Amino acid sequence: MPKFIDSAILLAISTAVLFSWSTAHYMGFLFEADLDINMMERSFHQVIYNGLLLAFYPVIVVLIFICILLFFYAHIILPEYIKQIRRSYKFRKKIAKFRRYWIGKRVTSQVEKNAMERFNNFGLLTILSLTFLFSLVYFENEGKKEAQIIMEKVQNESEPHDMIRVNFTKKVRKLYFLGCGLKNCAGIEAETNKVFYFPQSLGFSFVYQNKI
Repeated sequence: MPKFIDSAILLAISTAVLFSWSTAHYMGFLFEADLDINMMERSFHQVIYNGLLLAFYPVIVVLIFICILLFFYAHIILPEYIKQIRRSYKFRKKIAKFRRYWIGKRVTSQVEKNAMERFNNFGLLTILSLTFLFSLVYFENEGKKEAQIIMEKVQNESEPHDMIRVNFTKKVRKLYFLGCGLKNCAGIEAETNKVFYFPQSLGFSFVYQNKI
């Protein structure tokens, strides 16, 4: 039963983090592109899937970095430290002095241990909270950068293969594709800088280019 509870809590936290990262990225994109939030509303599954894609690269980078640190610690630093401890009496003496200087000889009481444990837990919670807040700022800025790249294409009228053709009632318009929400999509017209919203049921076409 405790394992089930732990797994449920972990799943809830992971879902909340992915939802927050995805929302921060999407809000940054919408605000930078000056799009209507209500018109570009997404479903829960879209949000979670986008958050998973966003988290994949930074999480892999962090895991690789931790793996490299653990490798150096386990295969280089720790074996060398143990070798020096076993071989050198002077080194053991220095380590003992260092421990006495920082830890001392006094036995820590249970009250002090409890206070230290509370401080460590609070410190860890604070670090995790700050890391989460900074991650939200990071993903929001990444969303803004994506919108800025699209706006630069619109201003320079470059990369026409990114454009779509939408059949409106009276006219077929060529738009730079901005994205789709749950029900609506959005595109911007380079000539007028006007943003057009259209339902997904209306459909659109684009020119496929093989990059191989």
